[in-house]
Amino acid sequence: MIIYKMIKKIAVALALCLLLIPFSRYISPTTVVDGHKTYLAYLPLSFIMAMIIIYGRSAIIPLTLGSLVVYSWLLDLAVVPLVAFIFCLLFPLLIASLITRHYVGRRWRFGLPNKGMGQRIFWLGFVAPFTIKLLMYLTGNVIEYPPELAPFFGGGSVIYMIVDVLNLVVASLIFTTLFYYPLRMLLNPHFAVGFWRRCVRHYRQDKNRFYTPIWLVVWMVYLLLMCSPWHSELIAGYLVPLVFVLLTLGIRRLGARPVSLLWGISAWVLLTYNTGFLQGVNTQYALSFILSVFISFTVCLLYMATSYHKNEWMKRVYHLQAQTDPLTQLPNLRALEEHIQTFQTGALCCLRMANFEFLSRHYGMMMRVYCKKTIARELQPWLLEGEKIFQLPGSELLLFLREGETEARLTYFVEHLNNKKIPWHNVTLEIEYGASWGIVDSPKELQRMLGQLSYLAEKASDTQRVLGLDARLQAVSGQTTERVLLLQKIKQAIDEEAFQLYAQPIVDCEGKGYHEILSRLVIDGQHITPDKFIPIVAEFNLSTRFDMMVMKMLLTWLAKHPGNVQQTRFSVNLMPLTLMQKEIAQQIIAQFDVYKVPTSAVVIEVTEEQAFSNSETSNQNIALLREKGFKIAIDDFGTGYANYERLKKLQADIIKIDGCFVRDITGDVMDKLIVKSICELAAARELSVVAEYVETEEQRDILLQLGVQYLQGYLVGRPKPLQQLKH
Repeated sequence: MIIYKMIKKIAVALALCLLLIPFSRYISPTTVVDGHKTYLAYLPLSFIMAMIIIYGRSAIIPLTLGSLVVYSWLLDLAVVPLVAFIFCLLFPLLIASLITRHYVGRRWRFGLPNKGMGQRIFWLGFVAPFTIKLLMYLTGNVIEYPPELAPFFGGGSVIYMIVDVLNLVVASLIFTTLFYYPLRMLLNPHFAVGFWRRCVRHYRQDKNRFYTPIWLVVWMVYLLLMCSPWHSELIAGYLVPLVFVLLTLGIRRLGARPVSLLWGISAWVLLTYNTGFLQGVNTQYALSFILSVFISFTVCLLYMATSYHKNEWMKRVYHLQAQTDPLTQLPNLRALEEHIQTFQTGALCCLRMANFEFLSRHYGMMMRVYCKKTIARELQPWLLEGEKIFQLPGSELLLFLREGETEARLTYFVEHLNNKKIPWHNVTLEIEYGASWGIVDSPKELQRMLGQLSYLAEKASDTQRVLGLDARLQAVSGQTTERVLLLQKIKQAIDEEAFQLYAQPIVDCEGKGYHEILSRLVIDGQHITPDKFIPIVAEFNLSTRFDMMVMKMLLTWLAKHPGNVQQTRFSVNLMPLTLMQKEIAQQIIAQFDVYKVPTSAVVIEVTEEQAFSNSETSNQNIALLREKGFKIAIDDFGTGYANYERLKKLQADIIKIDGCFVRDITGDVMDKLIVKSICELAAARELSVVAEYVETEEQRDILLQLGVQYLQGYLVGRPKPLQQLKH
């Protein structure tokens, strides 16, 4: 069988030699120098080199036999001159190939044009052609050749020899690909499929799909123009450099292999139809210069192609590393975001290992890594096309499922895993699993959804079951908890702006002041108080959406009911997580610009924790809001974060004393002292003071005596719907 394959390979190679050596000689571009015909590119050399790269040592016998047969027929030489010529042609190429193999490695014939390109260019592109010409020159001094062949063997002028050497270098560097790629595709259909797939991949990855077709059209029009019968020095002088520009632009869009092939075609066309291409410059020295330019550009083109190839490879490697967890080797959250962009319909499932933390404390982090990899291998056979497992820090894994019956499939996974034990260092680990799932509506909601699924999976793992979260419905499936049901209602209310705004007055001793905006939620006739929905808003990262919704609803009302532009009319609370979002201040300011409401109309209330935090983002947002004209009020002042040192550095306009210091102020001397101290410090800083939860006349009198300027509470006024407020 091995002998049969070898004979078959040699026979095919010999047939190619018999067919393509005369064909390549026939299509070789030629010109006349010193009255003698010379080649601008001796293409049989390109074919021979392509055969050596494809077949390796198996090409020696077919090339030798094929050359003897073809050249004995074409040149009509005696045996000795013929053998000497073929020796001069083949021997340097074989020696250069052995040297290249030594430096590049056993697989030197693969990975064109990138692998070992420098060694190939030097040994095969320059050393081999120069050696061929040197041997031919030495042979011409020993053996007499016919007059028509004598110039090739040293019988011509110096400039003739230079042009002849350059033509061999051109044939080796530029036109080898012109034979190599078509022959590889002919002999190996898998290579042809891979070659064109790479071309299509470059086209599909191109954001501007029209670029590649336009480039190809321009390239073909250019070649047609250069091959035209118009012998214009304008075309020859000014359009020739355009081919270098076109090929340079094509590298980025088409890749190294197609560009090297297209450059071979372009160079062959330009050199073959040289009556137009060399119009006005068809002299010996001009020819040598042009061939030198072609050689130089080819080297530059190959290196540019290699650099681009390496750059693209490194980008793919870095991209893959950025999307892969280094320990579990599973795709991470960044990979999940990209996956959802590709497959926008599907269910996201959170698989939680309930006792993972306990086991990790006893067996270490590597146990955690090993278990996650084992679980991923266990589930992988059950996943369909487009479905993946993703790594999450902690005790969870994520699954992206595309097909229907998500809950049934996930339930099967959980039951299967709960019956599966994992061996670890002579110990059998029994892990308890629970899972949750939800439909992915939008990639923008991914982070928020992950928090919801994590919470739900934690609840599900208590009973080793599956809980479903469908963000598109008012209700959630089956066995979910009341807390998750409320979460869905809150999300829907935020999306539909279904909250109701209330206003509670904040007034001074003369009854003048402004109102604080409060929000209320009514679902199916049931009033949901802030103490129930605000914690859920904060826990599931809905703070920014909620605060911006409240701000938008208030601005809509203010735009319809304009008042005194210099008067403070309302105060609005911003939750801590909102202020930690970058550029949230710019978004708020932009909203005021859209509705044409002056910033002086609204006071921004922030918590004491945020006012004194070390968060650079929060501090920058507060500073920018204050700079743009908003007054800043510190809510719940005095409950734990404030001290004299911090108060000295406080950047605010209003202090709101927490109600815990007001409720018992009529009978608690300590509360009076605290309030008095706060008022004195605020007066020194020229800050206004608001007291909350004022419910009795006695409280009001004491607070005003202590220096409080504004009062808020049921004594002053209860919250009422914003729509009922007098304009």
